[in-house]
Amino acid sequence: MILATLREVPQVGLETSSAYEVEVGPLRFKVWHKSPTYLCLLAGEDPSALLEFREGEMLTLAYHDAGSRHPAEHLKTAVRRIKRNEGGKLRGQYLVDLEILKSYH
Repeated sequence: MILATLREVPQVGLETSSAYEVEVGPLRFKVWHKSPTYLCLLAGEDPSALLEFREGEMLTLAYHDAGSRHPAEHLKTAVRRIKRNEGGKLRGQYLVDLEILKSYH
């Protein structure tokens, strides 16, 4: 199980609609989509960034809301799919789909 950090960051010049990033070890990924049960990470065009992820692997994220005095919320997730986008705005970008299994403090 990997412990990663999900932090809210300022939206200065981001191409995506995301205001969040995930740190997995030394790597940073933008959150492309977040819902109560699902996260989609934008991993970029370099497939070597995907070495941190395996489909079916469990991943724990520590979610830090900027400006909040509350402790981090932990999200237990599972890597559901790793895909390369073949068209549209994200053509050539790799995406990692995470299912949120449990949320706790």
